[in-house]
Amino acid sequence: MWGTHLILKIFIIGPGGILCYSKNFFEQIDIDEEMISGFLRAISDFAREIKGGEIKALTFRKFNLIYSYSIEYNCIFVIVIDKDDLEEEARLKLEVMKKEFVETYKPYLENWTGNVSVFKNFDDFIEENIFIPPKILLIGEVGVGKTTIMDLFPGETIIELDGNLIETIQKPIDFIGIRDIKQCVIREIDFNELVENSRFYKTLLNSTDIILIVTNSGATNLGRTQRLISLLKPIVPKADFYIIANFQDLKDSAFSPEKIEDSFDIKTFGFSANKKESKDEIFLILKEILRTSILEKQKMKHFIATETTNEAEHRF
Repeated sequence: MWGTHLILKIFIIGPGGILCYSKNFFEQIDIDEEMISGFLRAISDFAREIKGGEIKALTFRKFNLIYSYSIEYNCIFVIVIDKDDLEEEARLKLEVMKKEFVETYKPYLENWTGNVSVFKNFDDFIEENIFIPPKILLIGEVGVGKTTIMDLFPGETIIELDGNLIETIQKPIDFIGIRDIKQCVIREIDFNELVENSRFYKTLLNSTDIILIVTNSGATNLGRTQRLISLLKPIVPKADFYIIANFQDLKDSAFSPEKIEDSFDIKTFGFSANKKESKDEIFLILKEILRTSILEKQKMKHFIATETTNEAEHRF
């Protein structure tokens, strides 16, 4: 199952169903956005007319629409997320977006003329504050080199504690030259700790898009890693798994990435964290993983175009 904890699209709809603003975070099939916004406004008005209250969310087969309202200015704010994603993070972003939009454009909303050109510069705020970056979990046993790999990335390492006082080590990683993704978040944790206490890491695992397993490429570590993967995979069905076969420079003891990939049936990248060019290589690995697990899979989902119109006609 594919899981991407990402916002796919945004709609802001003004009085009369007029589309004030929309934003695709990933390349999508062209659709009639005016028609879609009219439908979203109509279904919301219908719910109120039958005294059903405001719509909080609409669930379709491939995606969910999360709603929020500004009653004062008669605006509807909609964020579209993948159907398998949890709503909490997207709903927080939705409320941030609504607050900023109302505060920024209050004079225009109070004197509504239907001119939507004034909202174009909202892109800057959306791109900086609303996009949810993909989350990568870097795991491995002690001594396999995961901390060395983390240190290859520039920036400050952040240590966070959740409600259960579980420590998470993470870094935001900025990218240039990969379409639609400007940043990801990489988190590091010991593989044994994660598996043995997985109940304490449920929130972390549910918010992870990609699990990147580091091995030392030796037989003993690979055997233990295979066992740990078999325990972890059933409880993280939405994340994609990859392997970094570290210490490939140790020719006498390291299994090749091709051999490991055949054995594990998981895409494997050969790596040596201590090489001069290792920093460039790890960025290339991350870019390939993000393209495969995020961008390519979004293309394959066909998103809103036919799904919204076909299901809307069927239901109503």
